Amino acid sequence: MKQDINRIVENILKSLIVEQDATNDRENDNAPSDAVDSPFTPAEEKFLGKFDAYGTRHLGIIYSISDIGIREFMMRSGRDLNLTVGTLLSLLKQKIIKIVPYTGFGRNNDYTIELRLSLDDVKGLGAADQEKAEKSGETPPSAAADMAATTPTPPTEPGPEVSWVINYGNLLSESVKIAKKLLKTPLQEAKKSNIEIYIDNSRLLKRFPKEFVYHLRRMLNMMDKKTKTKLEKERLIADILDNLQVNMKLSPNDIKKSYEFHKNQKRLQKVLNKDK
Repeated sequence: MKQDINRIVENILKSLIVEQDATNDRENDNAPSDAVDSPFTPAEEKFLGKFDAYGTRHLGIIYSISDIGIREFMMRSGRDLNLTVGTLLSLLKQKIIKIVPYTGFGRNNDYTIELRLSLDDVKGLGAADQEKAEKSGETPPSAAADMAATTPTPPTEPGPEVSWVINYGNLLSESVKIAKKLLKTPLQEAKKSNIEIYIDNSRLLKRFPKEFVYHLRRMLNMMDKKTKTKLEKERLIADILDNLQVNMKLSPNDIKKSYEFHKNQKRLQKVLNKDK
């Protein structure tokens, strides 16, 4: 079960990195550390230093192990935790951290990041955060919320487990704002890409759910960005046909027949004539 959770998160993070690469929005801070004996990159040290600064082996609260859940967590806590998508993926693959249920398996759907090392192994990495907190004389931002999560064990008495985190009404309002932003941004990007899926004039696409059409648009947008020449586009289409033939168990004649359907179709003729 634990291994499945981390594999799911790793796959989601890999897809986020691919998106960042496509939009040239990826953070690069993975150069070797200046410290001679440090096994961590500067970006990893900044994040691991939070465990040291707050004296805990658990950080953050992830409300859902899903694409939107991970995006929401990174937008809500990434900056405060000095955590990027690449850093989180790297530390998971190195088995330095892992994702575990916030209050134990089978208790609720919240998760947290657990340090698999001892606090002594990251001692000193959070010195800057501790010094900053001491000078200000205040509790570090979000430390009293979901950053420095206590050891994930259930409460001994009935009652709200994290009633001190944030007002429930405010949490719902913030979650709605973030969800709208997550859902709105990809749609805006899709519109900017000029990729259009013609459902009304399709043979079978109109039978598929809207989610399928949305992901098809994203895939075509990505392929358009990654191929620069006509030859690259032709080779990419050939790769796709190869995979369709293998996975959908089609014969070469089936592929040829599909091409004949395309060649002789009249459904999108007006659109094709405009491109000529």
